[in-house]
Amino acid sequence: MRRWQGRTNEPLMWALFGGGGMLAVFTMPVLIIAFGLLVPFGGFGGADGTYERMHALLTHPLVSLLVFLALGLVLWHCCHRTFHALHDLKLHPPEIVRSAIYGIAMLTPAIGYSLSLAA
Repeated sequence: MRRWQGRTNEPLMWALFGGGGMLAVFTMPVLIIAFGLLVPFGGFGGADGTYERMHALLTHPLVSLLVFLALGLVLWHCCHRTFHALHDLKLHPPEIVRSAIYGIAMLTPAIGYSLSLAA
């Protein structure tokens, strides 16, 4: 029988970190081009009805869930990088700081998703 003593959840943390980093690298340039250039300059049609179409798309429960899962992965990546940067700087914060850092990464998408469903 294998013993679970000495096992850690660190591989799961690093897998979420890698997923969030990959998602950020692939989606951020597309989002910058789409919402920084195409939408303001009429790439998706005129300004008439743009808000209504985007609101209808983003308040759909499945689309909203996907958006906030992606946001959660990117936030997890940022929080994990911040926590390990503190260790690289030889700053070892107490456990409450670690809980707060990762709590932000988990609660922000959950609160955003619940607010999008309420809209």
